[in-house]
Amino acid sequence: ALTGLVLTARAAVTGSDPTSDALPDSVQQLIPAPDSEVLAQSQVGIKVEPGYDGYLVVNGVEVRTAEDGLRKDLGSGTIDFQPGPNTAVPALNAERNCVTAVIWKQSEGPKTSRPIPWCFNAA
Repeated sequence: ALTGLVLTARAAVTGSDPTSDALPDSVQQLIPAPDSEVLAQSQVGIKVEPGYDGYLVVNGVEVRTAEDGLRKDLGSGTIDFQPGPNTAVPALNAERNCVTAVIWKQSEGPKTSRPIPWCFNAA
């Protein structure tokens, strides 16, 4: 029972970001975790349940396509972005960064999308 309590506490989302309430069942993980601290070239993204699709908005810049740097593996539910040269966002901001994952059920299409926002810090 103690192990279950520890694992539940470690998986909880806390803090002042909009995701503090709870993630929807369609979301498995936010990358990086809300309020964490990462390097300026760190990967950002979301892991969703099978059957979902989406794109990212990184610090107000839409990252929708492979040309923007968006990577999708919908088989594993991963939608992510690695900042770098020739991408929509060359590097994360020093200090605070905010990402919104816009996700939807593939069977329903993007008109039913839902934004999932969170923020973190980069050094």
